[in-house]
Amino acid sequence: MSHTLRPLLPNSPNPPRIETLSQTQHRAKRIATPAACEACRKRKSKCTAERPRCSVCVERQTPCEYTTLPTETHLRAQKRKLTDLEIKCQAYEDLFGILRSRPDEETAEIIQRLRMGEDAHTIVKAVQDGDLLLQLSFAPNPRYRYEFPYIPEMPVHLEQWPNPYLRSILYEKTSTQPSPSGYLETLREVSDETLKMYLVPYHTVELVDSRISNINVSSWTTVSSDNPMLRVLLQIYFVFDFPFHPFFHKDLFLEDMLLGSKRFCSPLLVNAILGAAWHGYNKMKNRAEYWLPDNLGYRFLAEARRLFELEQANPTITTVQAAAIINLTCNLNGTDEISWVYTYKSLEMAQNMSLFSSNPDESREWQIAAGTTAWCLFNWQAYTTFHTFQPPLIKHPPTRPLPGLDDAAAYYGEIWVKYPLGRNPVPIFNGLGFRAISQFRVIMNEITALSYTQPRAFNRMSLDTAVRFRSKLQDWYESLPEPLCARNAALPSHLKIHLFEPFVAMGFIHAEANPTTVVSHSKACFEIIMRVYYLRHGFESPDTTLVQLLHLLGFSALKGLSPVEKGSTTYEAIRSTLLLCAKGLWDQGQNYYISAATFRLFRQSLSIEDAQVLKEIIEIEDSDGPLDHMITEIRSQWPIGIFSIADENEDRTLDHFISWREQYMQDKAQNGTVAEHDSSNFILPRYP
Repeated sequence: MSHTLRPLLPNSPNPPRIETLSQTQHRAKRIATPAACEACRKRKSKCTAERPRCSVCVERQTPCEYTTLPTETHLRAQKRKLTDLEIKCQAYEDLFGILRSRPDEETAEIIQRLRMGEDAHTIVKAVQDGDLLLQLSFAPNPRYRYEFPYIPEMPVHLEQWPNPYLRSILYEKTSTQPSPSGYLETLREVSDETLKMYLVPYHTVELVDSRISNINVSSWTTVSSDNPMLRVLLQIYFVFDFPFHPFFHKDLFLEDMLLGSKRFCSPLLVNAILGAAWHGYNKMKNRAEYWLPDNLGYRFLAEARRLFELEQANPTITTVQAAAIINLTCNLNGTDEISWVYTYKSLEMAQNMSLFSSNPDESREWQIAAGTTAWCLFNWQAYTTFHTFQPPLIKHPPTRPLPGLDDAAAYYGEIWVKYPLGRNPVPIFNGLGFRAISQFRVIMNEITALSYTQPRAFNRMSLDTAVRFRSKLQDWYESLPEPLCARNAALPSHLKIHLFEPFVAMGFIHAEANPTTVVSHSKACFEIIMRVYYLRHGFESPDTTLVQLLHLLGFSALKGLSPVEKGSTTYEAIRSTLLLCAKGLWDQGQNYYISAATFRLFRQSLSIEDAQVLKEIIEIEDSDGPLDHMITEIRSQWPIGIFSIADENEDRTLDHFISWREQYMQDKAQNGTVAEHDSSNFILPRYP
């Protein structure tokens, strides 16, 4: 049976292209939705994702709810909820840490607020803000400026020299004293925030860095879980300690601390920083008594030293930085005899890591971190060896170049602070200060290398060499950038740049002048800067360098008092300097134990009459308790009040003072004179 097949038609010469097919021949492409509603997810149906109700739920007449934000996927929503839970959990951890570490009266108030229904985050924020208020914020002080003890005026004999600091903006502002209401009005009307540095003490500023408030500091230390307090300690460190001794790069450190990276941050470095900052935490009255196990400063330092022992076999750059900070802290505790090892090890590690020399293959970050650390280590050893009369530990400065003036701020990072009643933060010129200090320390290191080839073996340089160094120092002084020059310097870190040792003439003495005249003029400048510093900033705030400067000025004044006629105007002016330095040592003694010990030494060097006047200025504990502690705790060969070992008593150290005091007590016991005495009137014999 045959079937007739339909004949095939020939192929069209122009077949239709796919693109020309009708759109109805293809299914319309569905638009993807970020996340379906909960009802569609349960039904596993296609959700159109309209809000507040999708089309499917409208058609089915079912409730329509979303657990995501409009543009959020379910995965992102889960991450957001996890972050919210972590923040909430952190608030409870912070609250627990506060309850564990705060005084009973504070914890009672916190528990009362919890019972009233206040949430943990609000309470923690209130405590944190309260700490910042106590530590760094400012309640406008109608005093306007500090007043000199004993004689309120600037000594007349200091004005006989041509002196740029008596013409500085800072001195001019502190010399004019408005009424209390006028002072506050002046602060409110200041349009240029940078001018407030001349009107307000530096310790009233608030550090402006949003990273610190977001850092979980307690994750870097096992000593305390009180994050609000730990963040305050970080702020104290960057406001007071860091500007003059920046052993690490602040921005690289904070970025890694925030992200949890351990390249430029480590538990060792964090504990070392917290241990140093504890000296400025003025809520704790015994913060200077570093040997007390309940003192958090003791625990931070002990933890840092433990971690250093573990890391020193395989050091990183943070190991080097932490060792230098530990050394500085131990020096301020009065234990420099046992802390030099940290300086030696930090320098050895830095040299093994090639921190002092650059490599073309280094990353930009490493160049900045290594350069900052190398120069600060060099600066620190130049400072310590000069003042302890030793040959430099490093003869030559790092080969890593210092940045130019225009690049210094970006290279070293800036520190921004806000003044009372301020609207905007202002810089403290951190980079310019670091650069100027480094340039000065190079000259200082060269002088030390020529003066000491052996410890305490002074080699007097020729007059021509001294004049050459004086010329270098004068060039350095005249090249200081505008914010740091004598006319404009205002902040403690600025003024301390000018407080270099008084063998330097300020460029106002002719080259042919008598060297004695040069030194006398420099000492006058030195004292005026110290007095201007006090008028604006006072001596209470933690300042690691101020301790050294106060005993230098104090013992210099004590030596200058003996040839002056008693009762004369000059005699009374020098006496006022003695009492000012004694007050400063006492104030710094609340922060650093070495200052408390130096105050005792200085007081024993005063005449009985001057010591009695001092008791009218400050309340002094006359019992033997503080001195007995010093006998146990002090291990210090740091020279006290000695500008030059060639001209003065090289045995004037804290160890020598303590040995003298022990011998006196033994002699008194053998002579049977250890009788009861009125502690309010009793004064130990004068220290020789």
